[in-house]
Amino acid sequence: MNKKRKKTISKKSEMKITKLTIARLYNLGSYEHVRYELTAEITEGESPATALLGLEKIIAALSPKTSTRSRTELERAKRQLEDMHKKLSDEGPDAFRRYHGSFVGTPEEYIERCEQSHAENVARRDAWEARSAKARKMLEDLGGAANWKDSKLDWEDGDDEF
Repeated sequence: MNKKRKKTISKKSEMKITKLTIARLYNLGSYEHVRYELTAEITEGESPATALLGLEKIIAALSPKTSTRSRTELERAKRQLEDMHKKLSDEGPDAFRRYHGSFVGTPEEYIERCEQSHAENVARRDAWEARSAKARKMLEDLGGAANWKDSKLDWEDGDDEF
């Protein structure tokens, strides 16, 4: 009967991580893409795992792909809301309904729902821009004392507070 022997390493490994590189390619469609690549040097005593986590969060926060509407789309929606108010006051509810088709409730209720949706879209856009600005600031400060202070591991859960 052969007994398997456990091999032990008596000497501590001499391998050290001195540099980390992380990259991410974002496909924007229409044959367009954005690629971010970050490289950080790890000094003696720094944790490579902590550095990698920070770099991953910065790249994720810089994502050009967003589920929010662009500022141009938000401005267009604002003008449409203004037109809705004008159409309702100038031409009345029957003309408004003919122009805007089927919707639940009164024209006033419909406009209120549209305004609420618009306000939520603006808030989401503002949060995305703030997160992106914070990530860009982190890139500027990477060589300094700035640290990513966040307990979240995943930004994709819809809660964009930081």
